[in-house]
Amino acid sequence: MPARFPRRFARWSTALLATVALLAPLDVVVAPPASAAVADSAVVIRGAQWFVRGGPGFVFGRSTDVQVMGDWDGDGDRTPGVFRDGIWHLKNSLTGGVADVSVAYGRAGDTPVVGNWDGIGGTGLGVVRGSVWHLRNSPTTGVGEISVAYGRAGDMKITGDWDGDGRTGIGVVRDRVWHLQNTPAGGVAAISFAYGVPSDIPVTGDWDGNGSTDIGVVRGRTWHLRTSPSGGPATTSFAYGVCGDAFISTASARVVAGVPTSLRGTEWTRLPTTQPVVALTFDAGGDAAGVASILGTLQRTGTPATFFLTGAWTEDNPDAARQIAASYPVGNHTATHPDLTTLTSAAIDAQVTGADQTVRAITGEDTRPWFRFPFGARDARTIDVVNCLGYGGVRWTVDTLGWQGTSGGRSVASVVDRVLAGLTPGEIVLMHVGSNPDDGSTLDAAALPRIIDELRNRGYGFVTLDQFR
Repeated sequence: MPARFPRRFARWSTALLATVALLAPLDVVVAPPASAAVADSAVVIRGAQWFVRGGPGFVFGRSTDVQVMGDWDGDGDRTPGVFRDGIWHLKNSLTGGVADVSVAYGRAGDTPVVGNWDGIGGTGLGVVRGSVWHLRNSPTTGVGEISVAYGRAGDMKITGDWDGDGRTGIGVVRDRVWHLQNTPAGGVAAISFAYGVPSDIPVTGDWDGNGSTDIGVVRGRTWHLRTSPSGGPATTSFAYGVCGDAFISTASARVVAGVPTSLRGTEWTRLPTTQPVVALTFDAGGDAAGVASILGTLQRTGTPATFFLTGAWTEDNPDAARQIAASYPVGNHTATHPDLTTLTSAAIDAQVTGADQTVRAITGEDTRPWFRFPFGARDARTIDVVNCLGYGGVRWTVDTLGWQGTSGGRSVASVVDRVLAGLTPGEIVLMHVGSNPDDGSTLDAAALPRIIDELRNRGYGFVTLDQFR
């Protein structure tokens, strides 16, 4: 039997609508609870805050967790959970606080999925590793009872009871095309159709309470839902949440991370920390002349870093892009590196989503939530657009200026000196993977070993941006 939307909402309605109305200053639009008592509902996560449409708000987990919802104890109510480094922390009520049960299943880096895989009742656990789904029929520790290959590494993973038979099937969304299986099985999709646009965040749930899972997308902060797993116009649309939130339903797991709250409407010029750590970041938009040296140095010294790739660079250097993404987080640096402040909002959308599609297709990695504005050119409008696409802007504390090359009066020594002169807890260092087009020098790559040694000698460590989601 399909799990139901929490029965307790019926008796909470009046009091909770008053409570949720307090979210109005946060620009959350609240609608009354769905008339069908069993319908799934929209859920917004902002950092560690949860907001259930028509229900309560509470704090649970950490901002770096992956959020899930499920009927963990089989009582018919779907309640929150988080996945953190291979551990599931689950609540049996729609409240915050300490987890009621913690279960080890999967490993750090897996994508969590949830569903009633055997159709018997209650929600089971699952993780996707690459393109292989490992599923358990209950929220318990153990080995996967179902393992199946389906989709590709860069796909967005979704689940749902598409045919209403009580058993959860699996699915993927790839460039706005939904490929669904009615059971946890591989092979050719039972249903394929287009819905939404590539930058949308897919969501799934039983919106009309008829026992089968429907589809939807969130674009910016607007939910566009269909009451069947098929293409066509939205059955209903409403605004809930704010740009940059993470979005799920009471029946699913989060598929895209939200934008860190400290990046809403602004960008980082240094990391939000007082610890003696530095983020080395590399932009890839020219050539790839320094990639081999940079990767060799990072791997030899065990140093983490983050790379911002343009779509054009990724297309021109697919092997280098795959090498980078295999070991380091990648962010979005637009498709062709224009000054976004000179473009319309629609053109900015195309630049950002085009880059993500290219990077995802070639490396299998989602570039969200990290974005770097070309030339550092940004304003309130452009920041708002990228926030609504699920990105936060990451600027820099110091630009090494290594890209100016020897012909521009730079040297290995000047690159190192600039990094040390700007040294501060949370320093973000901007470097480039390419060569100067006039003299062919790769000063950032050449200076990197000295930079790492000098910073470590001063008691500093290195972090990736992913550690500050």
